Amino acid sequence: MENCTIYSHNLEFEKVIQIVKAKLPKAKIDRDEKSLTATIKGGFFGKSKTLKIKYRERKNLSYKLEQIECGLTENLSGMVNYIQSIPAKNEEVRNKFLYKVMSANYEIPFIAEPEMVKEFQSILKEIIKDLDGFIFAEPNQFLNKSNGQYFADKDLNLILDTNGNCEIKDIQVIVDAKYHDEPKENYEEEQVARKEKSENFLTSKGIKINKNLPCVSSSTNVDLRSVKEVTDRAYALLIIAAKGEGVEQEHLIRTVEAKKIDFFSQQENYIYQADHLNDQERAYATWRYESLYVMLWALGKMDELKYPDDICDVQTIVAKIFEPTREEFESSITLRSESEILDELDKIYRMNWACVDARINGQEVLGNINPSVVYERHYSLNWLTKYHNQDWDYVQTST
Repeated sequence: MENCTIYSHNLEFEKVIQIVKAKLPKAKIDRDEKSLTATIKGGFFGKSKTLKIKYRERKNLSYKLEQIECGLTENLSGMVNYIQSIPAKNEEVRNKFLYKVMSANYEIPFIAEPEMVKEFQSILKEIIKDLDGFIFAEPNQFLNKSNGQYFADKDLNLILDTNGNCEIKDIQVIVDAKYHDEPKENYEEEQVARKEKSENFLTSKGIKINKNLPCVSSSTNVDLRSVKEVTDRAYALLIIAAKGEGVEQEHLIRTVEAKKIDFFSQQENYIYQADHLNDQERAYATWRYESLYVMLWALGKMDELKYPDDICDVQTIVAKIFEPTREEFESSITLRSESEILDELDKIYRMNWACVDARINGQEVLGNINPSVVYERHYSLNWLTKYHNQDWDYVQTST
């Protein structure tokens, strides 16, 4: 027996049945509401070949994975944790893939006996492409992109394996509008007004907008990070960014001790302890200045988040947190209001959509905005507002 499991956001099982019938016109097909068995009879000396396909779905179809409410969501939650634990060689693809996993509504075991013959291979290829799905597989003669368990995209290219290998440069996450956030009529006036304000601002800058993007949370529903959490995060970002810039470890150690910094994430701790950073790690670290800028703004130490057409003023933001003692710094901060933070989140969320849309379509980003700055700011604001309640290393920037 050879098998794999298909995961999909959308599923029309009748289409799957039609694909099997078209590919196996002489097969005996038995089916019920959620399963299908196709049998190709063998000759005098040949064995029969059997394909079994069935599916299960979420209790409540969605594009989010916010609570465990059924067997499938429990499985998907475990899958998310597993993927997050893999040291991915392409973190951008890994992070986008997490969204595809969280948006899966259907799990479809695909079982071939005694093996994945060419007829069954053809069916698998067409089904996964038609569903815009992904597969989780153990290696066999046909599914052989890795020596161990791995995930593959709709073209059966390697997304991620247990060693973090990846052979694709990007992955699309398409969400059906019917699964989006609450209907527009359920939005609060504040949310709609914020969305319109953001869209008007983007229009004034010549930035492409997507009217179908949902509103962000309202100030009555959002749960912000505490002042302590934001302060701890700011100090950790200061050290990591300085490490990326090449500040000597001895100086970093003295700063960590003086400022009582011990709140590094797992990835940050690796960066901080490393004797040498490669180019990718150095870039990861130095971009943390943009996140530090957002944290200092949220704590009231910066007057505004400037238009994201260029990187932040590093000297200015470092001085705001490095020069005072920790006690002096903490006595001078106040977390901004939910409304202020959501205003910036809503605006940058829509800017990031414009950046992603331009990249997917091979177009120039309009409005003279810097996509990397926009991404870092979106990442930081999502963390501030506890988007999917994800820890710092695993924050997603869905658009």
